[in-house]
Amino acid sequence: MAAINDEIVISDMHYLEKHEVYEREKPYSLRFPPPNGISQLPQSNVRRDRHQIQFRSMRGMKDLRLDNCGFELLRSSCPISYQDFEDSQKIQDTYLANLANDLKRALKAKLIIPLDFSVRRRHESFPVSTGEDYKYDQPTAMAHVDFTLREGERMIRILFGQHAEAVLQSRWQIINAWRPIKGPLNDWPLGLCDTRTVDFKTDTMPGDIVFRRFFTENIQVHHNFNHVWYWLPRQTVDEVLLFKSAESDPSCAQGAYPDRQSDFHTETDGAHLA
Repeated sequence: MAAINDEIVISDMHYLEKHEVYEREKPYSLRFPPPNGISQLPQSNVRRDRHQIQFRSMRGMKDLRLDNCGFELLRSSCPISYQDFEDSQKIQDTYLANLANDLKRALKAKLIIPLDFSVRRRHESFPVSTGEDYKYDQPTAMAHVDFTLREGERMIRILFGQHAEAVLQSRWQIINAWRPIKGPLNDWPLGLCDTRTVDFKTDTMPGDIVFRRFFTENIQVHHNFNHVWYWLPRQTVDEVLLFKSAESDPSCAQGAYPDRQSDFHTETDGAHLA
């Protein structure tokens, strides 16, 4: 990452390549070696291309809100220590409960349900692979959205069962909350793209992330020079970046475009609840 000045940095970003293979195949990644019988299947058909991106500072920007650009900054004190992020039970009982309360107040939501969490600690070798699985998730250098609208609806049906249709008739969102566990952060910060600069019909397509017993559908992104990216310099542990994955109200900024669904679909055993 190279700084132009205090407000702008230049860094590389990977996108999904615009390749003819995706006219007949859905992008996918297997999170395990292909099993016997389909050993010739590549573990992933994702083709990446790399672009240099200019990231603007979010500091001082007043119009960056979830409902107009797809992300915003929330100030929320962190109730646990750096060492406590080793304790998954403390994360669930204390950290997520505190964050859910702050989100409920900030978004004026009727209900906030934490779906999942992930702790990332960069390995000293990253981004050079060690050849073995890392203990913690590593930074992600590819543009993507975590869920499609269809995946969001599927998760709601699993969560709410017989009450799901009533929930789906009201407004709902899937929102990611991202913060450093030690700050101020300038090493591998989060990059966020203004959804107002994305043509979801031409710049995105759904893809599958396949685990042994379930899969999840996300959004892969093609490069477009019109995309405008932001980052938060010197982010502290009390600064939480909120960004959308899915939004039911088409009048608001989207994470996954409602009409951009795939003609391909992957079926696996089991159900997924994030």
